[in-house]
Amino acid sequence: MKRTLLYIICSLFSVSFTLAQTRLYVRGSAVPGGVQQLERFSTNVTGRYTFKFHGKLLPGDLYITTTDSPRTSSRYYAPKLVDTNIVTDKADYAQKTDSLGAEWAVLFEADNYRFTVDTYNKQVTGELFNRWYEAWICGGCVEDRQGEGTDQEGHWQISSGKQMVQSWDDPNVFEWTGLLMSYSYNVEPKRFKINGQYGWSPKVLHPFAQDASILTAKQVWYNGSEDYKWVISKDGYYHIKINVFKETIEGEYLGAEMPDGVRVMPEAEVDIDVRGRDIFFKAETPMTLRLFSIDGSQRAATFGTNVTLTAPSAGVYILTATDGKQGTTWKIVVK
Repeated sequence: MKRTLLYIICSLFSVSFTLAQTRLYVRGSAVPGGVQQLERFSTNVTGRYTFKFHGKLLPGDLYITTTDSPRTSSRYYAPKLVDTNIVTDKADYAQKTDSLGAEWAVLFEADNYRFTVDTYNKQVTGELFNRWYEAWICGGCVEDRQGEGTDQEGHWQISSGKQMVQSWDDPNVFEWTGLLMSYSYNVEPKRFKINGQYGWSPKVLHPFAQDASILTAKQVWYNGSEDYKWVISKDGYYHIKINVFKETIEGEYLGAEMPDGVRVMPEAEVDIDVRGRDIFFKAETPMTLRLFSIDGSQRAATFGTNVTLTAPSAGVYILTATDGKQGTTWKIVVK
């Protein structure tokens, strides 16, 4: 009886330890600097967290551990299969008290590693992050009378979405400044979410709770299992900024009137025509154009108001245009 009671107490302590974990680190030859603390992220369950890494890794071994240096109290999150790559789809792990056999494999150097440690389900999910080329704010507060005159009256329309501007300094950063209002004609008039394409899937950013305030938002839920949305607190002009790699978001209320020195990001007034491998572009003001392949490699560039770019071969390309202050992006199919 005493042994059974002791086992139950130890088991409860083990569960409590797992759920109460507030810090995790990565150490090893694959980690620049030798050790880095993982960032704690919210989830859609109150009191439950995940831990994330975003950034550069080197070829070598990586250990996920509870301390920033080896100690007798250290716990290691070891893959159940030896030499499991950190780029993995939900690999199970087990806790160990030593580092023997606890390493995760990193095969090559890259700046775009991203992985998540789920301490509740005891799993690691990792990827080499693929660059985004567009982001759209869609919702009931972005434009009035959506779907009017159709069988979708009041329902959100992708055509009403507002395209965010991609930063030239960091392609993972997108920003938008403009008017958001509670349009009573629309379904969910104060809510919005962010899509990674001109469509509802496959890439979507959500908050971790329904009606999270955009003014206090910090982290995004990528492809969340719940269709949660952010909410505006009042009508007016907002500035919204996201980092799709680091999974962060921030919003600022600018006021009922646009402040001096700030301007709304306008819709691009351009004309694009694709004939064969030639892309013809016309705009009212001179713009810098760059043509990228899907892997992010630049294939052509030019500047002007009436210009032509030639794709090297058939395929899908990303065309970006900027006047130095504002910019936009299109997906181009060359046959």
